[in-house]
Amino acid sequence: MKVQPASFSPFLFYTPSSMPPLFVYGTLLFPEILATLLNRVPHHIESTLIDHRRFAIHDGPKVRPYPAIFPEPGAVVSGHLLPDLSPRECQILDAYEGADYAKTTGQVKKAGQWTEAEVYIWRADKRGQLRDSWEPEYFQAHHLGTYLRYLALVA
Repeated sequence: MKVQPASFSPFLFYTPSSMPPLFVYGTLLFPEILATLLNRVPHHIESTLIDHRRFAIHDGPKVRPYPAIFPEPGAVVSGHLLPDLSPRECQILDAYEGADYAKTTGQVKKAGQWTEAEVYIWRADKRGQLRDSWEPEYFQAHHLGTYLRYLALVA
Protein backbone atom coordinates (compact mmCIF):
# COMPACT_ATOMS: atom_id res chain seq x y z
CA MET A 1 0.00 0.00 0.00
CA LYS A 2 1.41 3.36 -1.02
CA VAL A 3 1.08 6.06 1.63
CA GLN A 4 0.59 9.61 0.46
CA PRO A 5 2.07 12.53 2.42
CA ALA A 6 -0.46 14.27 4.65
CA SER A 7 -0.41 17.34 2.43
CA PHE A 8 -1.24 15.35 -0.74
CA SER A 9 -4.47 16.27 -2.47
CA PRO A 10 -5.72 14.94 -5.81
CA PHE A 11 -7.15 18.43 -6.40
CA LEU A 12 -3.63 19.82 -6.75
CA PHE A 13 -3.66 18.39 -10.27
CA TYR A 14 -7.03 19.85 -11.23
CA THR A 15 -7.07 22.11 -14.23
CA PRO A 16 -10.10 24.34 -14.88
CA SER A 17 -10.44 23.09 -18.47
CA SER A 18 -10.99 19.53 -17.21
CA MET A 19 -14.32 20.41 -15.56
CA PRO A 20 -17.36 21.72 -17.44
CA PRO A 21 -18.39 25.22 -16.38
CA LEU A 22 -21.42 25.65 -14.12
CA PHE A 23 -24.28 28.00 -15.01
CA VAL A 24 -25.79 29.68 -11.93
CA TYR A 25 -28.93 31.78 -11.88
CA GLY A 26 -30.13 32.29 -8.30
CA THR A 27 -28.51 32.71 -4.92
CA LEU A 28 -25.14 31.65 -6.37
CA LEU A 29 -25.12 34.90 -8.36
CA PHE A 30 -24.14 36.67 -5.15
CA PRO A 31 -20.42 36.83 -4.34
CA GLU A 32 -21.16 36.87 -0.61
CA ILE A 33 -22.87 33.48 -0.86
CA LEU A 34 -20.10 31.96 -2.97
CA ALA A 35 -17.49 33.27 -0.53
CA THR A 36 -19.37 31.74 2.41
CA LEU A 37 -19.65 28.35 0.70
CA LEU A 38 -16.30 28.13 -1.10
CA ASN A 39 -14.06 30.51 0.86
CA ARG A 40 -13.45 32.39 -2.39
CA VAL A 41 -15.37 34.13 -5.15
CA PRO A 42 -14.79 32.26 -8.43
CA HIS A 43 -14.36 34.09 -11.71
CA HIS A 44 -17.69 34.47 -13.51
CA ILE A 45 -18.89 35.32 -17.00
CA GLU A 46 -22.33 36.80 -17.66
CA SER A 47 -24.33 34.35 -19.76
CA THR A 48 -27.82 33.19 -20.68
CA LEU A 49 -29.64 29.87 -20.80
CA ILE A 50 -32.41 29.62 -23.38
CA ASP A 51 -35.69 27.71 -23.24
CA HIS A 52 -35.78 27.84 -19.43
CA ARG A 53 -37.57 30.12 -16.96
CA ARG A 54 -36.60 31.14 -13.41
CA PHE A 55 -39.43 30.60 -10.91
CA ALA A 56 -40.21 31.21 -7.27
CA ILE A 57 -40.76 27.99 -5.31
CA HIS A 58 -44.01 27.69 -3.34
CA ASP A 59 -44.56 25.37 -0.37
CA GLY A 60 -48.25 25.88 0.22
CA PRO A 61 -48.66 29.48 1.42
CA LYS A 62 -44.88 29.94 1.91
CA VAL A 63 -42.45 31.03 -0.79
CA ARG A 64 -38.84 29.89 -0.54
CA PRO A 65 -36.26 32.70 -0.84
CA TYR A 66 -34.30 30.88 -3.56
CA PRO A 67 -35.36 30.02 -7.13
CA ALA A 68 -35.54 27.11 -9.51
CA ILE A 69 -35.45 26.93 -13.26
CA PHE A 70 -37.51 24.67 -15.44
CA PRO A 71 -37.74 24.18 -19.22
CA GLU A 72 -40.06 26.64 -20.97
CA PRO A 73 -39.79 27.14 -24.75
CA GLY A 74 -38.82 30.68 -25.71
CA ALA A 75 -37.89 31.79 -22.19
CA VAL A 76 -34.41 33.05 -21.29
CA VAL A 77 -32.61 33.03 -17.93
CA SER A 78 -29.70 35.36 -17.31
CA GLY A 79 -26.97 34.22 -14.99
CA HIS A 80 -23.27 33.57 -14.57
CA LEU A 81 -21.00 30.91 -15.92
CA LEU A 82 -18.43 29.68 -13.35
CA PRO A 83 -15.62 28.19 -15.48
CA ASP A 84 -12.97 27.43 -12.87
CA LEU A 85 -14.52 25.36 -10.10
CA SER A 86 -12.53 22.52 -8.57
CA PRO A 87 -14.05 19.05 -8.10
CA ARG A 88 -14.31 19.74 -4.34
CA GLU A 89 -16.11 23.03 -4.98
CA CYS A 90 -18.54 21.22 -7.30
CA GLN A 91 -19.26 18.73 -4.50
CA ILE A 92 -19.93 21.61 -2.09
CA LEU A 93 -22.35 23.25 -4.53
CA ASP A 94 -24.06 19.92 -5.25
CA ALA A 95 -24.71 19.51 -1.51
CA TYR A 96 -25.88 23.13 -1.26
CA GLU A 97 -28.39 22.69 -4.07
CA GLY A 98 -29.73 19.45 -2.61
CA ALA A 99 -31.99 16.67 -3.83
CA ASP A 100 -34.76 18.90 -5.24
CA TYR A 101 -32.52 19.75 -8.19
CA ALA A 102 -31.12 17.57 -10.96
CA LYS A 103 -27.74 18.54 -12.35
CA THR A 104 -27.78 18.36 -16.13
CA THR A 105 -26.08 19.98 -19.10
CA GLY A 106 -27.41 22.71 -21.31
CA GLN A 107 -26.31 25.17 -23.98
CA VAL A 108 -25.37 28.56 -22.55
CA LYS A 109 -24.57 31.68 -24.53
CA LYS A 110 -21.62 33.81 -23.36
CA ALA A 111 -20.21 36.75 -25.30
CA GLY A 112 -22.08 35.64 -28.43
CA GLN A 113 -20.68 32.09 -28.28
CA TRP A 114 -22.48 28.89 -27.32
CA THR A 115 -20.91 26.56 -24.78
CA GLU A 116 -22.05 23.50 -22.88
CA ALA A 117 -22.41 23.94 -19.13
CA GLU A 118 -23.80 22.09 -16.16
CA VAL A 119 -26.93 23.54 -14.58
CA TYR A 120 -29.22 22.69 -11.66
CA ILE A 121 -32.81 22.14 -12.89
CA TRP A 122 -35.84 21.69 -10.62
CA ARG A 123 -37.03 18.08 -10.59
CA ALA A 124 -39.97 17.41 -12.89
CA ASP A 125 -41.99 15.68 -10.15
CA LYS A 126 -41.98 18.96 -8.19
CA ARG A 127 -43.06 21.19 -11.10
CA GLY A 128 -46.31 22.10 -9.33
CA GLN A 129 -44.38 24.14 -6.75
CA LEU A 130 -43.12 26.62 -9.35
CA ARG A 131 -45.11 29.81 -9.76
CA ASP A 132 -44.34 33.46 -10.37
CA SER A 133 -40.96 34.84 -11.30
CA TRP A 134 -37.94 35.09 -9.00
CA GLU A 135 -35.85 38.23 -9.27
CA PRO A 136 -32.28 38.57 -7.96
CA GLU A 137 -32.84 42.23 -7.09
CA TYR A 138 -35.78 41.37 -4.83
CA PHE A 139 -33.77 38.62 -3.13
CA GLN A 140 -30.86 41.02 -2.57
CA ALA A 141 -33.09 43.72 -1.06
CA HIS A 142 -35.32 41.48 1.10
CA HIS A 143 -33.55 38.18 1.86
CA LEU A 144 -29.78 38.30 1.30
CA GLY A 145 -28.82 39.47 4.81
CA THR A 146 -30.95 36.86 6.56
CA TYR A 147 -29.81 34.17 4.12
CA LEU A 148 -26.14 34.95 4.80
CA ARG A 149 -26.70 34.77 8.57
CA TYR A 150 -28.36 31.36 8.10
CA LEU A 151 -25.50 30.10 5.92
CA ALA A 152 -22.94 31.24 8.49
CA LEU A 153 -24.65 28.98 11.03
CA VAL A 154 -24.83 25.88 8.82
CA ALA A 155 -21.82 26.19 6.49
